[in-house]
Amino acid sequence: MLLDEIIKRILDLTVEQQKEVMEYLEAMQQGQERRYSRLSARLKIDAVVDEDKLIQSDIRDISASGVFMNTDLKFELGKNARVVVSIPGHEKPVKLYGEITRIEEGGMAIRFEKMSPYFEKVLDDAIWKDRDRSGVLWPKNKREKKV
Repeated sequence: MLLDEIIKRILDLTVEQQKEVMEYLEAMQQGQERRYSRLSARLKIDAVVDEDKLIQSDIRDISASGVFMNTDLKFELGKNARVVVSIPGHEKPVKLYGEITRIEEGGMAIRFEKMSPYFEKVLDDAIWKDRDRSGVLWPKNKREKKV
C-alpha cells in the first residue's frame, strides 16, 4: 500500500529531513480549510519552550489545534512547548503540549499535540462559547466591560 511505503521511507529519514518533509507538506496544504477555526483572543499565556525558557505573554488567536502567542523572543521551529492558558468560564487553567510550527515578526504559532479528539472538541466548544459580539475571546473581567 502506498501509505505504508511513505511511512517506511519517512521513518528512515533523519529528524532534520523529517522536519523538511513536514514543512513541504504544510506548504502544500496552505489555504486548505483548517480543522478548527481560529478565534482572536486577548488572553494571558504562560509557555515553557525547550524545557527551560519561560515566556509570559498574551495570545493573538487560539483554536483547538493551536495558538499564536505574541513574543519578541526567537525560537527554532520544531521546539517543544508547554502552554498554560485560562479559558473564560473554566475554573482551572488548561495545560497543553505542542510544537513551534511558525515564527513571524512579533510572535510564534504553537500546534497542540497529544490531544484526544474528545478533548479537542471540548476545547473548541470552550473557546467559542465565551467570545463577545465582535468575535473576540476576552478574559472574564475584560469581557464584561466590552460587551
